[in-house]
Amino acid sequence: MTKVEILGTGAQFMKQGVRGIEPVIEEIIMQASKEIQILAYIFTSKALHILKQVEQAAKKGIRITIIVNDLQSQDKVIRSRLENMEDNFPHVHVIDFAENTERQLHAKIVVVDRQIAVIGSANFSWGGMYSNYEIGLLVEGEPAWKIAQLVDSLEKGSFC
Repeated sequence: MTKVEILGTGAQFMKQGVRGIEPVIEEIIMQASKEIQILAYIFTSKALHILKQVEQAAKKGIRITIIVNDLQSQDKVIRSRLENMEDNFPHVHVIDFAENTERQLHAKIVVVDRQIAVIGSANFSWGGMYSNYEIGLLVEGEPAWKIAQLVDSLEKGSFC
């Protein structure tokens, strides 16, 4: 069965009872038992706590795929963290989208165990997680599986 919930950031959205994007992302990452897939345009140091959670998942043996738009343009601390994670855990794959194409990866997605996904406009930054007005969806069921398959195609380089 498919379940969809609207998420957001911004004071007016929160007043209307919409759950925040960042706490939901944290929640689903902590629930992961097999796999986490992340697509990100940008990570900033203000979202470092999310990467720390992903590292904790990697320590538990959870397979991690992180595809970022342009690894070289990411904050130095973020780039180092991603590279160290990949170096220390054979089941962590960090992919630089810009390395294989001139196109941009603008998606912001977290998929956990191919069963639940957060999809939205929010970057992994202070603005995206807290201060901007962003809208996203928490999706459970078959659509999450299909999103995971799209991420698989990017991981395999099918976007070139």
